[in-house]
Amino acid sequence: MTRTIDLTCSGVSWQVREGGPDGLSTEEIEELFDPTGLRLEEWAHSGQARVVKTGPHRTVYHVALAGPDVYVKHYRSGKKDWARALGRTSPARRELETTLAVAGRGVPTLVALAVGEAEDGDSFLITRALPHAYPLDGYLESLEHFPRRRLAVVRSRLAQTVGRFLALLHRGGVTQRDLHPGNVLVQGGDELRLFLIDLNGTRLGEPLAWPASRANLVVLNRWFMLRSGRADRLRAWRAYEEERWGASERDADRPRDLERRTLASNLRFWRHHDARCLGVNRYFRQVSSACALGHAVADLAPDALAPFLADPDAPFTWPGVKVLKHSASSSVIELELKRGEEVRPVIYKRFSVTTWTDPFVALVRPTPALRSHVMGHGLRLRGLPTPRPLAVWHRIRHGLRREGYLLTEKVPDAVELVAFVSRLAPAGRQVVLRPLIDQVARLIRGLHARHLSHRDLKGANLLVSPAGWRIAAKGVKEVAAAAETTEGAAAPPLSVWFIDLVGARRHGKLRRGRRLQNLARLHTSFQDHPGLTRTDKLRFLRRYLAWGLRGRMGWKRWWREIEAATRAKVERNLRKGRPVG
Repeated sequence: MTRTIDLTCSGVSWQVREGGPDGLSTEEIEELFDPTGLRLEEWAHSGQARVVKTGPHRTVYHVALAGPDVYVKHYRSGKKDWARALGRTSPARRELETTLAVAGRGVPTLVALAVGEAEDGDSFLITRALPHAYPLDGYLESLEHFPRRRLAVVRSRLAQTVGRFLALLHRGGVTQRDLHPGNVLVQGGDELRLFLIDLNGTRLGEPLAWPASRANLVVLNRWFMLRSGRADRLRAWRAYEEERWGASERDADRPRDLERRTLASNLRFWRHHDARCLGVNRYFRQVSSACALGHAVADLAPDALAPFLADPDAPFTWPGVKVLKHSASSSVIELELKRGEEVRPVIYKRFSVTTWTDPFVALVRPTPALRSHVMGHGLRLRGLPTPRPLAVWHRIRHGLRREGYLLTEKVPDAVELVAFVSRLAPAGRQVVLRPLIDQVARLIRGLHARHLSHRDLKGANLLVSPAGWRIAAKGVKEVAAAAETTEGAAAPPLSVWFIDLVGARRHGKLRRGRRLQNLARLHTSFQDHPGLTRTDKLRFLRRYLAWGLRGRMGWKRWWREIEAATRAKVERNLRKGRPVG
C-alpha cells in the first residue's frame, strides 16, 4: 500500500510516496535524503548525477545509486514564472498530478516518487528510471546497424506498437502537446513497450475527436515523415485505426489528409527557423574582427576562427592547403581545422566581388555567401544531406559587405557524381549504378517535395561518398562482394550530398517549370555520358515521378520537355562560350 509522507528540509517541502510498487522503500528514502534535504549537490560533485537535459527553466539529472535509480527534474523559477505562478501550483506538482492521472487512465508512463517545493519558487520532481528504456528517436537510430532481415521485422513491429500506443492515448483523452520521439520511451525485448514522459502541459479530457487527434498526430508525424518510409507510416496508421475504431471503419481519406497537413506543418516550421542561423541563440553566435563580420555555429571555439577573422584571405596562402577551385568569381581550398585536440578537414570558399555594384546589391539582397550558409542549414533542417556550414563572414568596408567567406565541413572520401559514374566498370552497373540512380532520383524528389530548388543542379554539385567503399574500376568486384555480406546484413550505403548552394531557393509553391529546369541542368551533365543509357535515364525519371505511387501517366511529356530544355541549355552555353558540363 502506497502512502504519502511529508518532509521539510532546508526550506524545501517534500511529499514522498512510500511503500508499495509505486513508492520508495525506507532504505531508498534514506539514500535520497539526509537532514539537509535532497543530496543533489553531493551527487553532482561526486559525478553520480548526470545531466540529461538542461535549459533556462529546468535541468534533468539521472542519478543511479546503489538502491534507487531515479531521474530528478529541477524546475527553476524566474521573475516571469513568479508572476505567472500566483494562484497556481508549481510545475513539478502539476507534472506529478498529471503523471498519476495519466497512469490512472491506463497509459504507461513514469512512476512519480516525490515532489519538492522550495520557498524561492523552485520545485523538484523525482521519478523512477525504467530499466533498459531509451527515447524513441535514439532507439530508431540504433536499428541502423541491425542485419537487414531483423531490421525489417523490428521496424514493422515498432510501427504497429506506436500506432496502438497513440490510439490508447487518444481514446483515453490524453493530449501530449509536445509529442515528439524524445518524449516517448521504448522498452525493448520480446515485446516492445512504450511510455509517455515529460507530461507538464499534457491535457486530459474526453476521448479525442478526429480533428484533435489529427492535430496531435501531425506533431509526431513531422519527425517521422523525414526519417521513416511510407510503408512504416502506413503500418502505424493501420494499427492506430484498428485499435481506435476497428477495421470496419477504415477511411482512406484520413491518412492522406494527415500526410498533407504534416507537410504543411513542416513547411511552416522550416520557414520559421530558416533565419535562426543568422541570430544569436543556443546554436549560433555572431563573430567579428577589425575587418570582418559574420556568423558561426555555437560549438565552434572562438580560437579556431581567430586566424580566419584576423585576415580572411590568409588561409589561401597557408602551407599544405589543397586548391580545389580558383576563378574570377570564387576560390575554394581544403585545409585542416584544429578544435582542441581534434583536427578535421574543412572546405573554405571565398566569394569575390566581381562588379562595383555588388556591395550595394548586398544592402537589399543576401550575398552568395549568406545564401549558401542559410540554405546549408535549411537543407539540413529539412533532413536533406549537405555538408554542415560552420561559419560565414564578409569583409566590411565603409559599412558595406564586400568579399564573402564560407567555412563548411568536408564530406569524407567523396567524389563528384560525374566522376564517380565515369570510374565504374561495366561489372559495377548492377551492383552500384542502379541503386545510385534510385537514390539520386529520390533525393531530388525530396528536395522538390520540400519546396526547394537548386538552379545549378549539375553533376559536379552532387557528391558521392562511398562510406567505406573506395570504388574505382578495379574495385567493383570488391564492392559486389561487400554487397553480399553474410547474415543478410546490408552493405555500407552510398551517400549523395548537395553542395554549392548559391543557386538553391525556397519557394512558397514550386512550379513545374522550375522542377524541369533543375532536372534539365542535371541531365546536361550526363547528356552524352558513355556510362549511362536511355534505360538508366528512364529509370531515374521513373523513380523521380514515383510510378509505383502515382502511376506513369504523363511521363512522356516530362521526357520530351527535359530533352528540349537540355538542348536549349547546351546551345546557350555553346553560344556564350561556357562549358557544357
